[in-house]
Amino acid sequence: MFRSSSCILLCFILSVSTIACGGSPVPDQIVFQSDRDGDTEIFVMDADGTNIRQLTNNDAFDGSPSWSPDGKQISFNSDRDGDNEIFVMDSDGSNVRQLTDNDDVDGIPSWSPDGKQIAFMSARDGDFEIFVMDADGANVRQLTDEWGNDWTPSWSPDG
Repeated sequence: MFRSSSCILLCFILSVSTIACGGSPVPDQIVFQSDRDGDTEIFVMDADGTNIRQLTNNDAFDGSPSWSPDGKQISFNSDRDGDNEIFVMDSDGSNVRQLTDNDDVDGIPSWSPDGKQIAFMSARDGDFEIFVMDADGANVRQLTDEWGNDWTPSWSPDG
């Protein structure tokens, strides 16, 4: 229970921080992950905590949501294909598309301020490193390559 509550609180704080720093042009909505339906799914709510809407609904883990700069899409990671991959969906939960596809963990997507790229972490080289790809999943590039785990990328507000 503590782990789930902590995870929900962390995602809520990160989403609120993203909005406060200009990460979403839709400041009246917060995207977050929750296990309130029995497994981890993605939800949105109005900034005052009302009008909660579930965007994903499956038996897989769906988490680490991130608004696109224009507020039209949400990137997230999910293990719906057997391991964690990066997905993107429209802000209403429709049009889900898988961006990465490999046998290792990809997670914690973060949009560039211009919406053209997504940074993420991946274990595809044996430990976690930081990667970046075009917003459509093309042109994946590894940015770090050091011993140890590199986690949780986040773009600067000005890119």
